[in-house]
Amino acid sequence: MSQPAAGEGLLKRVLIGNRGEIAIRIAKAASALGMESVGVYASVDSLGLHTRFTTEAVEIGTHGPAGDPVRAYLDSGELIRAAKLGGCDCVHPGYGFLSENATFAAFCEAEGLVFVGPPPAVLTLFGDKVRARAFARAAGIPVVPGSTEPVASAEEALAVARELGYPVMLKASAGGGGRGMRAVAAAGEMAESFERCRSEAQTAFGDGTLFLERVIPRPRHIEVQILADAYGNVIHLFDRDCSVQQRNQKVVEVAPAPGLDAALRERILADATKLARAATFVNAGTVEFLVSPETGEHFFIECNPRLQVEHTVTEQVTGIDIVEAQFRIASGASLASIGFGDQHAVGNPRGFAVQARVVARGAGIIRAYKEPGGPGVRVDACGYLGYAPPQQFDPLLAKVIGSSNSSASFVSAVDRTLRALDEFHIEGLETNLPALRAILSDPRFRAGDARTTLLVEQPEILSASSSNGTGPLPLLEQQAGVAGGGAGPHPNRPSKLSPSLPPALEVSAGMRGVTCPLDGLVVQIAATEGDVVREGDTILVVSAMKMETVVIAPCSGAIAAVQRLGIGDAVSAGQVVALIAPAKGAVEPRTRARTADVEQTWAPVLDEIKTLQTIAHARLAPGSDDPGVVRQRSRGKLTCRERIALLLDDGSFREIGSAAGFASYDDEGRVADFTPANHVGGWGAIDGRTAVVCADDFTSRGGHADGA
Repeated sequence: MSQPAAGEGLLKRVLIGNRGEIAIRIAKAASALGMESVGVYASVDSLGLHTRFTTEAVEIGTHGPAGDPVRAYLDSGELIRAAKLGGCDCVHPGYGFLSENATFAAFCEAEGLVFVGPPPAVLTLFGDKVRARAFARAAGIPVVPGSTEPVASAEEALAVARELGYPVMLKASAGGGGRGMRAVAAAGEMAESFERCRSEAQTAFGDGTLFLERVIPRPRHIEVQILADAYGNVIHLFDRDCSVQQRNQKVVEVAPAPGLDAALRERILADATKLARAATFVNAGTVEFLVSPETGEHFFIECNPRLQVEHTVTEQVTGIDIVEAQFRIASGASLASIGFGDQHAVGNPRGFAVQARVVARGAGIIRAYKEPGGPGVRVDACGYLGYAPPQQFDPLLAKVIGSSNSSASFVSAVDRTLRALDEFHIEGLETNLPALRAILSDPRFRAGDARTTLLVEQPEILSASSSNGTGPLPLLEQQAGVAGGGAGPHPNRPSKLSPSLPPALEVSAGMRGVTCPLDGLVVQIAATEGDVVREGDTILVVSAMKMETVVIAPCSGAIAAVQRLGIGDAVSAGQVVALIAPAKGAVEPRTRARTADVEQTWAPVLDEIKTLQTIAHARLAPGSDDPGVVRQRSRGKLTCRERIALLLDDGSFREIGSAAGFASYDDEGRVADFTPANHVGGWGAIDGRTAVVCADDFTSRGGHADGA
């Protein structure tokens, strides 16, 4: 890596080869050091907030293949051109994209640009997970049992799996960020899992090489933040717990790991620094382990030679700005010259910090936006009023970080983060805020014993309701509807199809619909009209949350219609993308579709809400013998829905209140009966003007209807 010699002075102008919140984070760190910055953006990202935080912004992707904005951020030549055009002396890649690309780092060096990160040799070593495992094993660091060489085919993977025993994990050799990973529970799943894993890896990293590991049962995911200079000095900034994951994607992170055995922690920290020294590591990186609390074992899984999304929690408990340290080390500074001559100089963590990743769930335009704040709360974000996040990129909108209060306890950090999430208002775009609140309220998480299997073992967490009904959010949501005309979907309900999408197919009598389980982009179309398919055959493959999901045939039969879709087109959760004329004797599948995992679809929740609404409407319909309705009529009064019908323009009312009330369930968990709450809310129009409506039912006051 081409770096200035120690004492030569700080770098002056950085090209930030990234987008979104991390590009903003890097620009702020550069500014704090007196450095200028050049941001980059693909054409669809021209309104990205990061372009307004840099000294200058340059469009990229104008010289390469058109049509794929992601390619612009992966084009080494484009980034080097932008750096030269902007007069930069260094490049900071952030995370993702080219951050771990050894060829790009070498390209920067050849062009006289400092790559703010580890040298090409280190990137090459840890960019190959198979080689990294062998390196760690040679250094005396335990690794997860698995293949010692890449597996070239599903057949080879099956042979290795037979030796290891199921379940096993397929992993991309060049992978990271949860992409290119698939758990395989039985031999029959290997062929499909291998193809999906290989495809994800090829798309994300340009390398479809895979290897196999044994699955460690219910582990914790513990990682260690390291800093190293070019003079052989290495320190750690303690550990983080990243166990809360959805489909291998980190969701909530904590520093330091709560409740970790002290001796086990010391072994993990020692192995992380040992690995970094052996690899002649320079700059910032993270060494990751799986930990079995029951046995006290820890296993190296990978080293990420770059800045991590979750670096924020380490900064909050150590007081060290990791991005500033990256710039100083890249400028040639030693750890001693920036105040960290040895491990003792780092000190001990000050309490705990918790980070929750707020992500978009589908397409939409942000109609209202207010970030939380206050003591001990940090938000790194890229959202704003009017922003429509491009669906081609990672859906991360914000990172909300809460730190311990004066008690320095883990629970106080959790509660502070939870209160911040309760204050985070995003309207018009569905997000995972309800699920984050549910995770932080979960007893296992609050006890510091969350495992990587938490959201699989407790999928109901991901179906949490949109609001807790307290605090400022109800007021903010109400006023957003008044000021914004009620346009756009509610932030935390499944979004309707975008007007730009073709209408969903209608399921006619005798047909079975093939329903997409989640929002995403089409990456493969496997069936056409007239094809004969069997139950479980692939119809589409959809990419969402950086993972590929197979949309399968719910029954055997002939494809009667396929929605007109192309590669890269957006599809929405619940969208009927194909129709099947069932074969004679075809029956409803008794098992849940493999691609419709509870955490990936709102369909069960929506079905239940429809049932509740149907019962509520029946109880309050004209001629109803419901005691409350009879009482209202005996007083000469109307029910709330009758008053709303008189108040609003015909057909304009969008009701949200009938999902509130008291439901009873049968032995199979289905709704048996429902007593609706004594109020109804929603929005509609009065003489064409948007109105927010709230009406009481069955009250001693006789009810009222207010429209604004």
